[in-house]
Amino acid sequence: MKHEPIRLGLTSCDALIASGQINVITNAGDLFVEMKPLRGESDPISLTHTELAELIDSGQFSVQYGYFESRQVARRAIAGRALLSRVSTTAQLDAFWKECWSTTVLELEAEGQFNRSADRWNEFLPELERRVTEKLKLGLKAATAGACFDSIELRRTPCRTSVMAWVRQWEVSKDPMVFVKKSVFNGSNARRIDAEREAIIQATLETYLHPNELLAGHIHHDVNAEIRRRNSFRIASGDLPLGEVSKSTIERRISELDKFEVLAARKGLAVAKNKLGAHGGGLKLAAPLNRIEMDEWEIDLIAILKKSGFDISRNSVRDLETGRYWVCVAFDTASRSILGLKLSNSPTAEDAKAVLWMAMRDKTELSRQLGCETAWKQHGHICHVAVDNGPAFVNAEFKAALSDLCIDYSVLPAGVPKLRGHVERVFGSIATLLMPYLTGRTHSNPQKRGNYPSQKYAVHTAESIIELLVRFTVDVYHNRKHRRLEYATPNIVWDRLIKEFGWSPSMSNHTLRHILGVAMSRDTGRHGVLVNGVNYHSDRLAKHFQKFGKQHADVRIDPEDMGHISVWLERGKDSGWSTLKAQIDGLAGVSFAAWERSVFELRQSNRNAASLTQGVVDRAIKRIKEIDAEQCALRQLGPIGETYAQIKRAQKETFWGLSLGADPQLDIAPLDDDLSGGQGLLSNEIHIDPDPRPEDQPVLRVTHHEPIAFWPSSDDDDEQFNDADTTNEETDNDNNA
Repeated sequence: MKHEPIRLGLTSCDALIASGQINVITNAGDLFVEMKPLRGESDPISLTHTELAELIDSGQFSVQYGYFESRQVARRAIAGRALLSRVSTTAQLDAFWKECWSTTVLELEAEGQFNRSADRWNEFLPELERRVTEKLKLGLKAATAGACFDSIELRRTPCRTSVMAWVRQWEVSKDPMVFVKKSVFNGSNARRIDAEREAIIQATLETYLHPNELLAGHIHHDVNAEIRRRNSFRIASGDLPLGEVSKSTIERRISELDKFEVLAARKGLAVAKNKLGAHGGGLKLAAPLNRIEMDEWEIDLIAILKKSGFDISRNSVRDLETGRYWVCVAFDTASRSILGLKLSNSPTAEDAKAVLWMAMRDKTELSRQLGCETAWKQHGHICHVAVDNGPAFVNAEFKAALSDLCIDYSVLPAGVPKLRGHVERVFGSIATLLMPYLTGRTHSNPQKRGNYPSQKYAVHTAESIIELLVRFTVDVYHNRKHRRLEYATPNIVWDRLIKEFGWSPSMSNHTLRHILGVAMSRDTGRHGVLVNGVNYHSDRLAKHFQKFGKQHADVRIDPEDMGHISVWLERGKDSGWSTLKAQIDGLAGVSFAAWERSVFELRQSNRNAASLTQGVVDRAIKRIKEIDAEQCALRQLGPIGETYAQIKRAQKETFWGLSLGADPQLDIAPLDDDLSGGQGLLSNEIHIDPDPRPEDQPVLRVTHHEPIAFWPSSDDDDEQFNDADTTNEETDNDNNA
């Protein structure tokens, strides 16, 4: 199909805008449109209507219709009537005074009582003054209700030349803005700088956009120095020299620069984002656990970076290493509640995972052990986690754990803390409400710290800081009125939101251990898996070992519960995470710290004995639970970065050669009557007395236990033995929920 040729309906009153430059249409014929720049001496260019239409469609050109018509010219000249309210009151009164004189002259002229002859001006002036004064009185009375203006002080009567100039201006636009000086918008000097000097100014302004933060005076000096340099050549060539520019000109050019660009170049992008970025007030979420913000903060407190167990009043404590701990916090934005916190020497992915784990655990017992008067009940399954670009949060392990836990994850831009304003404000609350009570604080900056000797006054340890943070969180912060919660407390709002939206329980403890537990590796065998001196076994592992033999498997440990561990079975239909139960009783709910101390004390008290029996272990664990409950709670909140190294050290020292719990596939060999045959404290297997006391009966586990709920995605379709000999063995089916 043949297209008809395009002809644009343009006239000489229209303008074409290209790259911000105004072009005048000098001729619009049937075939071509000729145009030239409004300013400058460039030659005209001609384009066909089709070419110009394509340029307009592509956005390179735009049309301003009627740009040069008298009405639009007048409107641009007077900056628009709507801007009259933007000028000062003095300028407004002056404009309306001139308008009053102009309209009165036109009224008298229409009545035949005035003509524009200069000879009769004095004849018409008295009546003109009387009418202007009357109009001003009526206007003031209308503007000021109840006021009486019997006499009014008038400005001096203008001369005929001024009045007639005002009348001619008024007749053109009928707009009082015509009487407002244009300099109120552009400055008294407006743009009186030629192109060469303007180019010098713009080139020098680039040095203003620099972290050195040059002042306007520096730019002014550099511009004039360049002008003087060029003038030396101009004078030599016989040209007129360029005039130097004023400092106010440089200041105006600086004020016209992009504020964000200036701040970003001089102060940094983060400062520009915080100062000039839009503030939306944060996300307003109503459901609890819907959005969790996580962040780290270096505590404003100098502490002793050593474990407890020494007298801090001794002079030797001054030789110990001191420094500042970091705390990682998980914060619920809906209820303004702290879900978890962890103390560490430096931020790591393990800390972030530990805080995530704590946020999904019930911490009521923990708060009770630390002496809190209210319960730390805030926990459950998290829907979304928002973090910054910290190394602990962008770590692949942390992101993989969130993915396995079905938790959404977002990394917010760096340098914009207001996007995580809720958790950032928590740190501010700790700094202002808790830190002033503590000795050895560093304050927020050296200026505020002054001459305070923080290093000298370092008295707090990790244990004391943990207790302070927990007591502050549970008994102070969660019970303080919050302005953003309509002056309700986080505890009250949490209970109300749980009733309104329901509560999302976290995944099972076994699943959390699979994903968030402390990682290590062990060999599987007939005894099961030996970890920390305890054998862990299950029916599922026994069948896997029978089929595939010994394997080097990944193991996950919960430092707060020695009752179970997780092991990854690599091959066959049983592949995936499987939960193994400790083969001695009483370890459920016992922390690694309590178990390590229990075994250490047992070995100290039984150094000359040849065996450890179940009764001794039971009594020791019971005693440790009673005397070490507070330390267990502290361990749960303490530096998680030490957990793996602590377990490795304990295995080499405390648990060396220890193997508690019977192998369900081995027969117990009779004991040799000779107790001196190499059986001692560090033997590989601790034998059992053939005639023990009833309470010291050795472990021979053949009793049936209830099935344990395991990770459903990895332990499906676990077959059951039909053999009568295995009917009473422990079942290990993860789908038995």
